[in-house]
Amino acid sequence: MEPLESPLGRVYPLMAPATLRDELPDVAGGVGTPRMVYDPETSGWLLFFTGWRSADAREVFVAEVDEGFSLSGFRKVLSAPPNRDAVNAMYNPWLDGFTLLTTEAGLLWVRHLTRELREVASRKLADGMQDSGAGALALMGGYSEENPNAVIFYPRRGRVVWRFVRRLDDLSSISVGPELTFSEWEEPNDVIDAFRANSKFGVLVEYYTDRQSWRSRVAMCGDYLHPKLRALSAPLPVPFTDAFSNFGHPSFTTGPDGRPKVLFSFFMSHAPPFPVKELSRQWRHEIWVWEPAVDIFNPKTYGRMCDLLRFDQETAKDPPVYDLMGAERLILKVAREGGGIVELRVQEAATIKDCLEGVVVEESFKVRAPGKVVIERPLNAVRLSADVGTKVWVVAEY
Repeated sequence: MEPLESPLGRVYPLMAPATLRDELPDVAGGVGTPRMVYDPETSGWLLFFTGWRSADAREVFVAEVDEGFSLSGFRKVLSAPPNRDAVNAMYNPWLDGFTLLTTEAGLLWVRHLTRELREVASRKLADGMQDSGAGALALMGGYSEENPNAVIFYPRRGRVVWRFVRRLDDLSSISVGPELTFSEWEEPNDVIDAFRANSKFGVLVEYYTDRQSWRSRVAMCGDYLHPKLRALSAPLPVPFTDAFSNFGHPSFTTGPDGRPKVLFSFFMSHAPPFPVKELSRQWRHEIWVWEPAVDIFNPKTYGRMCDLLRFDQETAKDPPVYDLMGAERLILKVAREGGGIVELRVQEAATIKDCLEGVVVEESFKVRAPGKVVIERPLNAVRLSADVGTKVWVVAEY
């Protein structure tokens, strides 16, 4: 198939199960959760992904990626049962192998694999999971046993949470911090991946809101990583359509040719009013590639980025900080059940570090809920405070 060309970039298929029935019959029903991994010891690239004959028996596979961005050397890494809903992977410098994150039957597992893909350790990290997988970033600077050396991200319905991890290098000593809200959007959010690129870090995540289709969004911050940060979000403008137009499982990579890419799964996910016997046809997934002609890490690409901040007891006591990433205007839509006057306190700072340390300019606004506050040309970091029960939609315009 010829790549689809548009002002937003090229889109083309990477893996279509219909073409792999003879070569790789175990994925004849579908493929998804594509995650590209660079191996610094070989200067090569691997693609980890899930594949299945039937969608209720998903397995984990890996393939080698060559210079022309074609795949070869398919191998099965984890078999079903259990159903391996989603996979994420990264190179493991402590083992000279790979670290895998998988969701299986409501559990999140971390696994250490050797270079030969032999599992040498595994540990359950969380329960009550969706079939979403989890994104992960390694934190390599200033590492000690007391400091986290990774952060993981996964959805909890309308929220994306993140948790700081200590001793990802040693699963017998690993510990995971509490769930912190990184982003809140329409629910539900689902398959997710984390990225660190240019001067931004964050997640790409699929979401489903209005019964039209699954789509994908970005939620990101600047280059300063701290547990008190919250992300701003916008939909990804993937330039492709058909009768179903479901686009999920997004993941950023470059691959061997060095061009920025978003890998995603194009799929059917329709629910007819009768029992479905052929699950692989019901949830047929293919892996596609979008080579953006726009900078997906530049907020100006989206024009407007958003988050929903709910003030519960914990948030009201110690509010998060937003990196506005150069916003020209900040719009704060304030609501509270029962209405009335809400006092919204706004702290602005030149940097995230200044905001966290209290080097701020502060102003209070009396807002009749529902109402809004508009701040022109805000400073780069903002912290909002309000009473318990207040909701603020944070909208940054660029």
